[in-house]
Amino acid sequence: MIDADRILARARELAFPRYPGTFGDERAMALVESWLRETGLAVVRQPFTYDVRPAFRALRGLLLGAAPLLLVAGLLALPAPAVAGLILVVVLGAGGTLLGWAPWLERIYARQGPTATANIFARRPAVATPRLSLILMAHHDSKSQNLSMPMRGAWTILALIGALIVSVAVVWSLTVSRPPAWPGVVGGFLAAGALGVLSTLRSGNASPGGVDNAGSVGILVELASALPGRAPTDVDLWFLSPGAEEDHMVGAMRWLNAYAEELGDRPVWVLNVDGAGIPGRLVLLERFGFGQRFSAELSRLARVVACRQGVAVRGVLLPPAMGVDAIPFAHRGLPSITLASGSLCHAAMAVHSAADVGGNLDRAALDEVARFAAGMALELVATEKAPGA
Repeated sequence: MIDADRILARARELAFPRYPGTFGDERAMALVESWLRETGLAVVRQPFTYDVRPAFRALRGLLLGAAPLLLVAGLLALPAPAVAGLILVVVLGAGGTLLGWAPWLERIYARQGPTATANIFARRPAVATPRLSLILMAHHDSKSQNLSMPMRGAWTILALIGALIVSVAVVWSLTVSRPPAWPGVVGGFLAAGALGVLSTLRSGNASPGGVDNAGSVGILVELASALPGRAPTDVDLWFLSPGAEEDHMVGAMRWLNAYAEELGDRPVWVLNVDGAGIPGRLVLLERFGFGQRFSAELSRLARVVACRQGVAVRGVLLPPAMGVDAIPFAHRGLPSITLASGSLCHAAMAVHSAADVGGNLDRAALDEVARFAAGMALELVATEKAPGA
């Protein structure tokens, strides 16, 4: 059912720079359209425009504003813990709101703008009244950044650790007479320095996006070829390749705005593939932001399928300020999970850089993720009950 060689060949053909709105993005969309048409399914291009600059300005302003405030809070943790605590409440409250992907923040991306791209999707509609809908998804765009994705995640974690140290220092100062001053100072400098580095983040069009996300698109097309003939005819199948995932998941938001009503009130399950092809074990992105869960039911089902296939899986949390296309779906109450692969190696460290080339893709990892996604899809469409019920 799954042809790993075909997945790898398509992924390597797609591995060229394709930041949203560029010539490479248009070339990528044409390729994805042609591959999906080869499956015999009806293919739709949903064009849209957007302006991500207000979100970038808000994020940079938050980081540059929070950095000195956390440093001051660290310095005041011993001499003025009440003031330091007030600063922490303000900074962490604002940061938690803006970096935790709150649903209302999608309004920032609602306006039309200078960047034009499109979502590409194929659909196999149900023959009669659909019993359920299954959406399989993998974004087609890529981006480069002056900080690779693992480095960006590391600096985000360091900023959170620094803020936590300052918080502990403040509580310590309020409850213990004359604690040492150095924890607050160290935490303040750590948080401020990490936020300062993150404020320099810039996006560009230098990354071929092999791991992010050409390998996953190859899997999506393979599933679009393999699953329609095996899924019951009362299941509505969607194979969606959003654009502008690299610009804060705007494509997923636009698709939901246009097509969510067509999903009706029947059960809907979403399997997103992002970052497949890094050598190593299968990865499940199960939580995002500050511990929000995508779907407890799909997490349980994933482990059942993993056990059945003899696959080792690792569940992970997507840190705050990092996003995948499953997040807008989760905001609308649609159960989702993201499948990836890998370990901390060269291929992982190259994501969001010019070194994320097609040659980094591991055939065995692509094959494992594809077979696992197919297994989950068939398990989902085989029962009318919610998984794990």
